[in-house]
Amino acid sequence: MIRNVIFFFFLSFQFVSETDTMPLRIAVAQAWAVALELYTTNTMPGWRNTLCLFVICFFLGLVFGGLLFLGLHLSVGYTSLVSLYITFAMIVIVTAILFFFKQARCFSVLFLVSCGMQQGRNILITAGTGVVIVSNVRNTFNNLHGLAKSMICNLEAKKLSIDTTPIGKYIGVIKWIYDQTKVFSNLLDLVTFTPEFHIEHTISTHDLKEKLQNAEQQVKEVSENVSRIMDTMSSIGQKVLPALGVLLVLISTVFYIQKYYFNKKFENTFITPRFILFDKKQKADGKPHILPLTMKERKKYVTIPSPRLSVKERKRMGMFLIPVLTHTSAWAFFMGVDALLYWLILTISKHLEGVPPVMVALRMSMDVSKENRVFGIIPEASSSERQDFSYNVTLFEKKCIPKPTLLIQNSSIPLVAIILILLLLGLMSAKLTELKLLVVSSFYPDNEDERIEYLHAKILKKRSKKRLEPLKSRLIVFAKKVSSSKSSTVIN
Repeated sequence: MIRNVIFFFFLSFQFVSETDTMPLRIAVAQAWAVALELYTTNTMPGWRNTLCLFVICFFLGLVFGGLLFLGLHLSVGYTSLVSLYITFAMIVIVTAILFFFKQARCFSVLFLVSCGMQQGRNILITAGTGVVIVSNVRNTFNNLHGLAKSMICNLEAKKLSIDTTPIGKYIGVIKWIYDQTKVFSNLLDLVTFTPEFHIEHTISTHDLKEKLQNAEQQVKEVSENVSRIMDTMSSIGQKVLPALGVLLVLISTVFYIQKYYFNKKFENTFITPRFILFDKKQKADGKPHILPLTMKERKKYVTIPSPRLSVKERKRMGMFLIPVLTHTSAWAFFMGVDALLYWLILTISKHLEGVPPVMVALRMSMDVSKENRVFGIIPEASSSERQDFSYNVTLFEKKCIPKPTLLIQNSSIPLVAIILILLLLGLMSAKLTELKLLVVSSFYPDNEDERIEYLHAKILKKRSKKRLEPLKSRLIVFAKKVSSSKSSTVIN
C-alpha cells in the first residue's frame, strides 16, 4: 500500500485534469497501471515518464541498498561508515542498471519475490538458528562450565581446609595434653624433668592436587574447544550461510527466467487475465473456446489472480510451513533446556547458601585431685582443666557457589520477529508463485502469448480425446460383434 501511494504521488500530476471528478481509488489504480507499464515496458514517451521511471528505479535501489546495509552491518560486522559507503555505491549502480535494462528490472522484482519464498524462508530459518546458538546454546554451555568450575573450586577449598583446620586442631589437643602433664615434671623438688616436645606432621595431598589440576585442565580444554566450535558455527551462520542463501536466490531467479522463456510447459497451469481475453477472442471469431472450465479442469488449472486457495496452493502452504514448525520446535527445545538448567543451578545454589556448617565437637577435659595419685605422690594442687577444640566444616564454600545466567530475553525478541515473518510468508506462499508468474509474464508478453496458445491447444486436445473415448469404445464393441457374427456364419 505504501509503495502504491508513492507511485501515485509521482504519477498523479499526469491525471490532474482527469481525476478532479474521479474517485481516489480509480486514480490510484490508474497511477499504478501507468507505473507498472513504465517499469515493465518503458514504451511511454515524454520526459515526465522517464523521470517517473527513474524515481521507481531509485526506490528499488534504496530497497536493495537497505538490505545490503543490514547484511554488512549485522552479518559481516562492518562499521556503519563503511557500510554506508558501500550501500551508497550499490544504490547508484542498481538504479542505473534498472533504468537502462528491462531484464534487470524483471530480475530485481523476481529476486524480491523469491526472497519471500523458500529461499527467503531458509535464510530466516538460518538466522533464527544462529540466534539460538549464539544466545541459548552458548549460555547453556557457559552454565555447565561454571558448574564444573564451582565443583573444582570447592574441592580445592576442601583440600586447603584439610591441610589446616583438622590437623591444627588435633595438634592443639596433643599440646594441651602435654601442658597438663607438666604438673608431674617437678615432684617434691626431688626430681626435675626437662622434657622436649616437638610435633611434626605431613599430609599427602599430592595425588589430590594432581587430579584437581588435571580436571581443571580438561575443563579448560573442553571449554576452549566448544567455544571455538561455537564461534565457527556462529561465523558461518552470520556470514557464509546468508551469502550462500542470497547466491542461491540469484541463481534460482536466473533459472526461473530461463525456464519461463524457453520452456512452454514450465508452470503453464494458470488461467491468467490475458488467457481469458484470448479465449473470448477465439469465441468471437467462431473458433473453439474452452471457458468455462469443467470441475475437473478447475482443480488442475487455477485462475489467477484469485482470493481463494486451491488444493495445490494449500499443499504448497503446508510444505512451506512444515520446516518452520520443526525448526521452531527445535528452538523452543534448546531455549527450554537453557531455562531448565538455569532454574536447576539457581535452586541448588540457593539451597547451598542456606546449608549451615557442620560442627565437629572436640572438647578435652582433665581432672586432677588429691585422690589421683601417681606413684603415691600427690600433686601440688587440685584442679580441673577443660578446653574446647571444636571447629566448623562447611559443605560448600560460598565463594564457589555457581551463579548461572539466563539470556532468553536476548533471543526471544529476534526469534519472535523471525517467526512472525515466517508465518506471514507462509500465508503468502500460496500466492507468491502466482505473483512470480504474473511479474515475469508482464515483462515478456510475447512469450506469454505463446504459452497461452500452447495451454489453450492442450486443453482442447484433452477435451477432444475425452469426447472420442466413448465413440472409440463403441467402435471396439461393434467390431467385436461383427467379427463374432462373421465367425458364426462361416461355421454354419
